[in-house]
Amino acid sequence: MKSRGERDMAADRVEKLLKKQAFQYEIRDCERDFESTEDSMELLHIPAEKIAKTLAFAAPIGANIIILSGDARIDNAKYEKCFKVKRIVLDEEDLLDYTGCRPGSVSPIALPNKRAKVYMDISLQRYMDEYVYTSGGTGNSAIGICSRDLYQVTACKGWVDIGTGWKKEMADEEE
Repeated sequence: MKSRGERDMAADRVEKLLKKQAFQYEIRDCERDFESTEDSMELLHIPAEKIAKTLAFAAPIGANIIILSGDARIDNAKYEKCFKVKRIVLDEEDLLDYTGCRPGSVSPIALPNKRAKVYMDISLQRYMDEYVYTSGGTGNSAIGICSRDLYQVTACKGWVDIGTGWKKEMADEEE
């Protein structure tokens, strides 16, 4: 278990970068760590689609950091076609090296390693002007920020279409 000081290093990095920007955002600290997307929904009182979950995968040189909506999942075939590599989840040591965070607390904001490249799934384009909530760098903190601003503050390399599940749910809601 990390000490409180070590836990706060990533959160401090995130907050320091956000304070330098002109973006509107909010920081929410919860009484306990988030266990899952469903748990995050309950603690933050938001629907799954407004959770901007961050996943990290090995890349030939570095890591691919993918941000997608909480109601979407990665489609392996789409991922492999987009990045031309198999989807391999980073182990805890590599995750810490590329993101400065442990599993369950990865924030895509203020990544310490330049070889970690951020991409956002199109499932988040629904919320260009609405808050989505991504990790604040600790297991119990979340940053609310518009997808448009999240794209910019993470120095996102581009939008990707590798998520599945969310389009069907959106179509069902429209019927």
